Amino acid sequence: MQTEESLWSPVERGCLSLLHRSNNTRISLLQIHSFMLRRALETNVNLFTKFLVVCASVVGTCHARRVFDYRLHRDDSFLCNSMIKAHLGMHQFGECFALYRDLRRDSGFVPDNFTFTSLAKCCGLNSAVCEGLEIHSHAIKNGLCLYLYVSTALVDMYAKFGKMNWARKLFDEMTDKSQVSWTALIGGYVKAGDINSGRKLFDQMPEKDSVAYNAMIDGYVKVRDMLSAQGLFDEMPERNVISFTSMIYGYCSDNDVISARSLFDAMPEKNLISWNTMIGGYCQNKQPREALNLFHELQSSTSLEPDKVTIVSILPAIADLGALTLGGWVHHYVQNRWGAVEEIKGLMRRNGAKKEAGCSVVEVDNRILEFVSGQREFPEWEATHSVLGQLGIHMRGQGSSYIELAAP
Repeated sequence: MQTEESLWSPVERGCLSLLHRSNNTRISLLQIHSFMLRRALETNVNLFTKFLVVCASVVGTCHARRVFDYRLHRDDSFLCNSMIKAHLGMHQFGECFALYRDLRRDSGFVPDNFTFTSLAKCCGLNSAVCEGLEIHSHAIKNGLCLYLYVSTALVDMYAKFGKMNWARKLFDEMTDKSQVSWTALIGGYVKAGDINSGRKLFDQMPEKDSVAYNAMIDGYVKVRDMLSAQGLFDEMPERNVISFTSMIYGYCSDNDVISARSLFDAMPEKNLISWNTMIGGYCQNKQPREALNLFHELQSSTSLEPDKVTIVSILPAIADLGALTLGGWVHHYVQNRWGAVEEIKGLMRRNGAKKEAGCSVVEVDNRILEFVSGQREFPEWEATHSVLGQLGIHMRGQGSSYIELAAP
């Protein structure tokens, strides 16, 4: 069976292969765009859409959106959905809605199930209740609420809003339910603090997966019901890092670091979050020496490298014990990782070397946090330097030469 791409001209296929390269830059994409314009390749909607997706990921959504806006015909659903999804991927929620409304008003764009799935996710992440109601009404008018992905996205959206009655009504009206549908509603009940309703629904779930188990375990952990959490954990057919880490956090919060450490040692695979949770649990329970021992074990027995969360977790233990050597190491580590890097980049620029700016993205409580190399406004910055300052005072009192630890 022939694919659509097999019917393209050699020039179109060559352009597509250029877009598939992993080392594309702003300059190379501008050259590809210029080539497409000269050869009138933008008339190939699928090729043009691929260019927009790559452009948004490499150059940025602003440039991709300008290219999109200058296009004469913008009524293709695949093209429009890709632009909406690009904004969603960068959590530019306002742009998602603005583009959707512009397209409905100014073009022949007809939204489909993929449109409403993306927009419902956008509303849920942004807690945009009014826009969510608007999207739901449009989905009904377009006869798309019966699609599994759309109805599931709407259930998840209302659950994120905390509108559990609305979410449950939609869920009950669904003729076909996926595991994602069940888990979305269970997670909504847990987040709303209605553990009993969440557990009742969980028990009714035909096929339980690890995501559903983890959602319920997390709910029990948050209400400090470790007996129920342990019961679910024990009956899980397959436990993963998230399951273990949630239980470790729960036991540490319940002042039972022995059980937490037992689970930690039993983990078949540990990630940095697991180590940070256990280290932080020791500090939380006033066991700084065990925290330091585990920190040393992290450094000596794994290939994992401490991150900002690790540093913030271990600082109270260093301050409590007056561990001057390790305190000095932390000071120099922070300076080397997030201070001297600017000097290194300056040397690279002067010598003609090129390096893209480092960037990390994490999700915490449905909020996306982005850290760019050289940035000093990350959420733990104040806490880090506050504890470093206390440590500096303690160390100066011990006659240490490590001073001015908290200097910005």
